[in-house]
Amino acid sequence: MQAEIKRVHIISRLNGGWAVLKQGASRALKVYPTKEDAVLGSYPFLQLGFDLVIHRKDGSVEQFKKATEIPLSGISLDGLEKKAATKSRQKSKTNAGASK
Repeated sequence: MQAEIKRVHIISRLNGGWAVLKQGASRALKVYPTKEDAVLGSYPFLQLGFDLVIHRKDGSVEQFKKATEIPLSGISLDGLEKKAATKSRQKSKTNAGASK
């Protein structure tokens, strides 16, 4: 009996954006505007034991992260989460300035 493969793929969409897709599924779980946002959106699946496959825009594999190799605290995927955190802080500052 073969074990179920639990993988989540981050793929580029033809009409723009990046999708989080469970392996074998025909529809995306969620679509994000940027690759960094999609990677951050996939973190809960890492915690559930899914491996993460990050693809380049051309569809080739850029990174493969086994869930067992990634510590659940302080997940680091080559700084992508730092970029997203910086982006989030910038949005917060912009929104705070707009509400004044």
